Amino acid sequence: MTRRKKITVLIISAVALLSAVILSLFFLLPERYPTDSITIKDTLPDGGGKEATVIILGGQSNASGASLDEYLRKNVTPEKYGEYERGFDNVYINYVSGPKTSDEFVKCGVCQGELDGGFGPELGIADKLNELYPDRTFFIIKCAFGGSNLYDQWLSPRSFGKTGSLYKSFASFVNASLEYLESKNYNLKIEAMCWMQGESDALSVDNAEDYAKHLKNLIKDVREEFGDYASDDGIAFVDAYIAANPAYWVHYALVNEAKRTVAELSDMNTVIDTVALGLSCSEEPPENPDLAHYDSLSELKLGATFAEEAIKFFDR
Repeated sequence: MTRRKKITVLIISAVALLSAVILSLFFLLPERYPTDSITIKDTLPDGGGKEATVIILGGQSNASGASLDEYLRKNVTPEKYGEYERGFDNVYINYVSGPKTSDEFVKCGVCQGELDGGFGPELGIADKLNELYPDRTFFIIKCAFGGSNLYDQWLSPRSFGKTGSLYKSFASFVNASLEYLESKNYNLKIEAMCWMQGESDALSVDNAEDYAKHLKNLIKDVREEFGDYASDDGIAFVDAYIAANPAYWVHYALVNEAKRTVAELSDMNTVIDTVALGLSCSEEPPENPDLAHYDSLSELKLGATFAEEAIKFFDR
């Protein structure tokens, strides 16, 4: 490697590390969400044995919700935004978006993300599900934390290390949500888990190279943990590539290759090529774009694509 190339690599690495520090400070990532005292307010009517489909959503900031509602409002029609603002009558969500929690199942709508005025893929998921299945009842259970990693915080039991604090929080929150829905007499089937994560793991070559191993274990543990509620064919795992942005995610190619490799291990796995889909992180805010997070319409499209991939597994 020439001296100039070495300097370039060092500069890119330094930028990535600085970005990681800024992002971690920005999100103030909690070490854990309480696992032994989760209370869900009793606000849902009795389900009366109605069938309901569950979608689990997890990951880091592009899942927890860092795309801004103020730009979404400008980019869609007033009629469509009004629909988002009211929420969907047949799609409810209980969420942990970093430090923000709903503590109850509410209509899925705007501003349910980790950032103030932020939203995540849940909005696009709900919009698409409502469009395609207006008479079907859906519950989204979202647990996501900005700045989090798979190699430590989301590490699942099968990885034979210290199980990550966020994995424990995730499992406890999802189980509590499922138990509440069951207590309300809904006939539950988990069809899919959607996963938008990997940016933090792309900051280190060692962590990126181990990503496939940890992701494969995470998928197995998720299916075992929630197996009692799985649909007849099992729980589909819908993953998504991280952005091809080497200024932030130096080893994004290794992480995305790991995602592709793991997706090919089972016909119940799939991965969304967000790069080919044209999702952007370069437009909002216009004066100083947040290059780490998807622009509002791209985040909406990500959610819609999650739903489109998940429904391929419905009623198989």
